[in-house]
Amino acid sequence: MEPFSLKNTHLSFLEEGCAAQFGADKGQELYAQTQQRYADLCVNADYKGNDAIKTHLTKNLFPTLAYYQTLREQGFAQEEALTYVRKETHRAAYARKEEQSKTGKMPCAYLMYRLFVKAFMKKGFPEEGWDTEWVRCDGKEIHFDLTRCIYKDTCDAMGCPELCAVFCENDDIVFSGLLPKIRFERSGTLGKGADHCDFHFINNK
Repeated sequence: MEPFSLKNTHLSFLEEGCAAQFGADKGQELYAQTQQRYADLCVNADYKGNDAIKTHLTKNLFPTLAYYQTLREQGFAQEEALTYVRKETHRAAYARKEEQSKTGKMPCAYLMYRLFVKAFMKKGFPEEGWDTEWVRCDGKEIHFDLTRCIYKDTCDAMGCPELCAVFCENDDIVFSGLLPKIRFERSGTLGKGADHCDFHFINNK
């Protein structure tokens, strides 16, 4: 398997998805082009010397970006291409939602989340890619704002700012898995035109 393979990403199922959506021949053509574009993005990326940044880019951002850019290059209109991208990325998001649901069912889910969230954010969403402002982290609510995000910055730099909203939607799906113990709310995101992303994880007991 080549060093940067879509098989090792959140869109590991994309080859079969393309075949199901576009037929065997066209689907394989689109997949092959997406794979090549993805590998090129990975080879030429600046990971800022950070493993977490590399994971975000290679596992999540670049696969989605490569698929979207391939569809657009093949003549698909913006909204049509976004529809196909949403279909595949939502599939991945619902799988991750199931993983989150294990936490959401634990007796002390909110307490555990609260104890580890700041360390998790520092390691998984480092300052090389995100600006995080903590608002509160107490027994009732965990609230932080992101005023800069590498997903938004990358989508903008690659000429497809409209794609960032898809990643925001996937967050909503994934974090809904924290119910019933933790309720996730957000009023706006950078990717949808707000000046920050506000993350609220509310103790739902």
